[in-house]
Amino acid sequence: MSYIPEPSYKDYLTYTIKKGDTLVSVAHKLGLDTYDLRAYHNKFCPLQDLIEADLPSWLEYLILPPPEIELSDEEKEKNRKKVVFHEAPFKMSLNNAQVSNSYGILYIIENGSETHTIKQEINVEWKAKNENGYYFFEVDRISNIYINDTAASTMVEEIAEKASAALYPLLVVVDQNGKWVYINNFSQIEERWHEAKKQILKYYKGDYVEKYLSIYDRNLENSDTLYLSLSKDWFLNAFFNGLHTQYPPSLSIQKEIDFPLIAKTENIKYLVDQKLDDRLDVDNFLVIDVNGKLRDDRTKTDFENELSLPVKEYSEQQAVGSYRAKYFLNPEDYIPESIFISCNLELDVPQKYSVSIANLNERKEISATPKQELFIEETQPQKKWWQF
Repeated sequence: MSYIPEPSYKDYLTYTIKKGDTLVSVAHKLGLDTYDLRAYHNKFCPLQDLIEADLPSWLEYLILPPPEIELSDEEKEKNRKKVVFHEAPFKMSLNNAQVSNSYGILYIIENGSETHTIKQEINVEWKAKNENGYYFFEVDRISNIYINDTAASTMVEEIAEKASAALYPLLVVVDQNGKWVYINNFSQIEERWHEAKKQILKYYKGDYVEKYLSIYDRNLENSDTLYLSLSKDWFLNAFFNGLHTQYPPSLSIQKEIDFPLIAKTENIKYLVDQKLDDRLDVDNFLVIDVNGKLRDDRTKTDFENELSLPVKEYSEQQAVGSYRAKYFLNPEDYIPESIFISCNLELDVPQKYSVSIANLNERKEISATPKQELFIEETQPQKKWWQF
């Protein structure tokens, strides 16, 4: 390949045609699409050198498209689109969140040197908005749960699978700030549970089974106990986490959040800074970073004893922990495309939980018409870099 100093070809990267070359063979040799190669050459060549079905017998040079250049991280950063927020304070609304998205979810639980994974798929579908400004989303489990990449195989796992399946679909109530606040289809869940319980007892017997089912009975006594039991659900807390609040001109707020960590204790409180990026990422998503530290009255010993409330007689040693999250939102509907969360407790046996959520639906192109409260400056589109 070389630049040819002829007037009509000197400004282009060219290929010198050799005896026996065809359009298809050259495209294959250069790793290019035949149609694209012909179209690019015909766009810039002299009229008499147009390629039709194959290379003309007199053609000496083939004009090549310039090679694609992989941008460095620094160059990608410079090319991110600037977001202009027309109003201050800026508030993301869920009014346009009329979606039905399927998500792949990976939970990683690290207990000292032990690591366990849980995988599942969940669908989130917009249902309604009521006159009080609350949103309703149906959250449905669309796959079995895989623990350490294995489907339920033991009796304990099979019972847990059948019991938890009775909860879905959930009709989740979400407030104007994007925080889930209640479950609205308790009667349907209760009916499903009674049927699931009958099926479980048909195949499984024993004290353990009765004890396990009694836990579900207590959790499903009424809608309030159901809500309390689901307050430890990782997906609900990650997905509906109060992101749709007002952001000042600094696009940064400080707030207290809680997130489930140890199953037998109350959710852990963190003081975090929640920052909305003023540029889209290279995939054209809105980005929210959330970072903070543990802010809980319980001491290290309280956590190690899995206590829900602080007991000062045990120890005064302050517990240490951190919370980090990154949200990638579709700028048209403000619904998460992907989420990464990591939180930890620095105990004698360190505890760390990670949550990764990714939209499995094929992504549509972002509309060229910006929303009224959000304007995106146009730049050249960049290649995708993030994959789950």
